[in-house]
Amino acid sequence: MYDPFYLDYYSIIKKYENLEELDYKKVLISGMGGSGIFGDYTKQILNDREIIVCKDYFLPKFIDKDWLTIFISYSGDTEETLNCMNEAINNGNKIIAISSGGEMEKIAKEKNLYYIKIDNNYPATRYTFPVILGIILSILDKKKYYELLEILKNYRERLKDLSIFVNDIKNPIMIYTDAKHEPVALALKMHLNEDAKWFSEYGIISEYNHHDLEGISKLNIDFILLKFNYYERIEYRMNYMKDLLEIYGNNVLVFDLRYRNLMEELVLGTLSLRTFTLKLAERNNVDPYHSKNIAGLKAFLKNIK
Repeated sequence: MYDPFYLDYYSIIKKYENLEELDYKKVLISGMGGSGIFGDYTKQILNDREIIVCKDYFLPKFIDKDWLTIFISYSGDTEETLNCMNEAINNGNKIIAISSGGEMEKIAKEKNLYYIKIDNNYPATRYTFPVILGIILSILDKKKYYELLEILKNYRERLKDLSIFVNDIKNPIMIYTDAKHEPVALALKMHLNEDAKWFSEYGIISEYNHHDLEGISKLNIDFILLKFNYYERIEYRMNYMKDLLEIYGNNVLVFDLRYRNLMEELVLGTLSLRTFTLKLAERNNVDPYHSKNIAGLKAFLKNIK
């Protein structure tokens, strides 16, 4: 019913090869939901510089003119992101704006900002991954941009098929990974909620080992542990968590998303998740590309002056 891998991401991202590269060691990336997650990926991939991810109506007070500010809104109308961008304009920051149009495009053209327009033919905002990631890397680090391109050559052949786990899901889901792979857990949470309309959350180990363990019993929750090439102490903690959950009789699934390096795990791991979330949507007979509750909130907020 669904073909989540029809997009030729390599060819799409190759179009952004000649974007002007900017040398900034301090970067703020602002966006919400499927647009905001690119800041989380960039923070892990470009960990040789200071990157702040802003998912709010307001910029942090310490952001001054030394910071490059990047604003992402697929629709171009995300109110939190537009509010932050207007702040940056007033502050005199160097700004990059990325959208498919909307109010963001209008402001960017009026203010003569560095603006990148993307196609609006993706089935949902979250499916702009990894396109917008490629745009950001092309601007910030051409070496990493070319590394991403290489990963996306024949990417379909390298994905892990996670659809085999779909029939094991009965309850709301809790996901665990480590800090370096947090964007993948966030992406899985996002796709489960939006694709499959299936409530999920995630936690980060080792931080969550310092309190979650005491709340474990037999729970009406399905647990997904993401398996990557972890630092060995994290690996020990993951295994302990799995054993403890199973001792109490909980359903624990392990998604093996190990690849050759962190970049591959972030990119191919994230793309592999769609084999699971879209199959779950099919099982549940729900439309993975359209939202009711999120659209309802946006309509509600529009009526508030």
